[in-house]
Amino acid sequence: MGNERRSKEWLDWMPLAALLPIGVVLLLSLHEIQDVHRRNIAATLQAVLSTTREGLLTWARQAKGAAGFWANEPRIRRAVAAQVEVRRGDGSLRDSPYLQDLRLELGGIVEREQCLGFDVIALDGTHVASDRDELLATKTLSAHDPDTIAAALRGSTVMGTPFAMRSPVLGRVTPVLVVAAPVRSVAGEGEIIAALAFRIDPGRELTQIAHRGQVGAAGETYAFDRHGRVVTELRFAQNLRDMGLLAAGERTSLNVEIRDPGGEAPDGSARRLPRMEQPLTRMATSAVAGIAGVDVEGYRDYRGVEVVGSWLWDQELDLGLATEIDKSSAYGVYGVTRRVVLTACGVTLLATLVLTILLQRRAKDLATGVQREQELRRELEDRVRRLECAETELKEAIRVREEFLRFASHELRTPLTSLRLLYEHMLRSRSQPLMVTLGSKDISRFLKVSSRELARITQVINNMFVVASFATGPPALNLERTELNEIVRRTARQVTEQLEADGCSLELQLDRSVFGYWDDARVEQVITNLLSNASRHGAGQPISLSVVRQAGFAVISVRDRGVGITPEQRDRLFEPFRWTPEAHSGLGVGLYVCRLIVWAHGGEILVESEPGQGTTFRVRLPLPPEIDGGDAALAPEGERKPAEERSNGGTE
Repeated sequence: MGNERRSKEWLDWMPLAALLPIGVVLLLSLHEIQDVHRRNIAATLQAVLSTTREGLLTWARQAKGAAGFWANEPRIRRAVAAQVEVRRGDGSLRDSPYLQDLRLELGGIVEREQCLGFDVIALDGTHVASDRDELLATKTLSAHDPDTIAAALRGSTVMGTPFAMRSPVLGRVTPVLVVAAPVRSVAGEGEIIAALAFRIDPGRELTQIAHRGQVGAAGETYAFDRHGRVVTELRFAQNLRDMGLLAAGERTSLNVEIRDPGGEAPDGSARRLPRMEQPLTRMATSAVAGIAGVDVEGYRDYRGVEVVGSWLWDQELDLGLATEIDKSSAYGVYGVTRRVVLTACGVTLLATLVLTILLQRRAKDLATGVQREQELRRELEDRVRRLECAETELKEAIRVREEFLRFASHELRTPLTSLRLLYEHMLRSRSQPLMVTLGSKDISRFLKVSSRELARITQVINNMFVVASFATGPPALNLERTELNEIVRRTARQVTEQLEADGCSLELQLDRSVFGYWDDARVEQVITNLLSNASRHGAGQPISLSVVRQAGFAVISVRDRGVGITPEQRDRLFEPFRWTPEAHSGLGVGLYVCRLIVWAHGGEILVESEPGQGTTFRVRLPLPPEIDGGDAALAPEGERKPAEERSNGGTE
């Protein structure tokens, strides 16, 4: 009686125990979802950053091309030469008619391209022409950006880096970016006589391109120089004004440095360190050092807000680029998913706990009669059904990879059903000793069927893992120097029992040793899927498995003698989740996985078939140049055996 009572108590608590593996699966699923989300965030940030970089490079090259074009325009070259001669003759640069000609020619370009202005710089760095009178006879640009002006006077068309230039007209400091090209004389050998420079507003030109790369409502893309100063207009400038780091009406270009304030201050209070003593952010420090990177774990930006981002330093632009988004916004979808899953799990656990307590109380009345017991059982089964319906609705609400889950449930249902029927038969026979109820042959058959179905489940899980891995791009392969015949023999031994259960035999035809650099487990998975496909469609006929070398490739061939396939079916053969009424089982993911793995190795998979004549799949894996045609010499002495000895006559 005591043992029976303890057994009943254990059964009462079984629903709670059953939730433990479900909880483990949910936690693992959440971890996998988080990893996938991180990879997607990283890919998005890098794509936006790369697109913005290409846009800036295109704009910079167009700007330099335009400057070079106008510097070579004959009318401008003659006017520049004449203006230089006016200066040499101590004439008035401001009253020179050639200055008016240059302003007339270049003024339209400046207005059309929305530049700040133009300047003509003599060989000694002096402005001999400009759209602004106050710059004439000065060396303003040479003082602010000497490297750019010097490079132009040496014959290169160059773009400088942004700098701050005080405007007497506007009465404030203006960000300036210079594009300069050499101007050559019209007569003589075309020697350089001056440089034509266009002043551009980086806060407008660069910002227009950078803002196209903003990610969502909480993201921004911006550029900065080697000092960590922002050269574009920032999206969150108002935050800096609220923090007292930017004056009202002041632009962010060249007025804000990307420093880490050490955490966000919601009330706008002063930071613990003065702004100039604060270090550059981790992103800016890395980018200025020339190290590109991506961080999806989180770091503080110039506001002290935790963000995720991607960054690089472009040598051609001599600028750093960064794309960032608030971490809370980037992980918002994952946070909602996690809360929904955990809430659903908690509700299910609470409901199960309450249900378990109620069942324990009702179990005390089971002794009153069989009728009452049956009523309670029906009530319990009804509640369990309602609970299963509620769980199904919750899973539907999550809607995570619906196609993937539908494939998994269908693929796993068949072997699990077989195992369930076997175990139910064992449970019905538990009133008598096992050897009395089942003979040794039945037990052997039970174990073989269980092993076969578990092998099929393992195959399905491996295929699911490959599909999930390739969803975000080809994963890294564990490439090692491997002998292909050994993989084939090992796989053949593992699937022999399954093939025999389908009424098929396996014929091996192996070439001499074939060495290459492949992922052993993935190649084995390809062979297993092809053999499994052949056994399903082979109509109980022998299956041929061969390995040969052909023109720099290792070729694995799997041939069945089944019904074959039509040209229409062949066109959709490698599509994922493909199902046809003629298939004995599965949803068509096995061949799809084969193609993914073979493509990842740089190979190809081919199919030959005629209706009623069977089907042949050929997997072509490339051989390295040092192994192709010479692998026997590279193989250890113990491996240099005749092909006939290694394959035991060619059949296993």
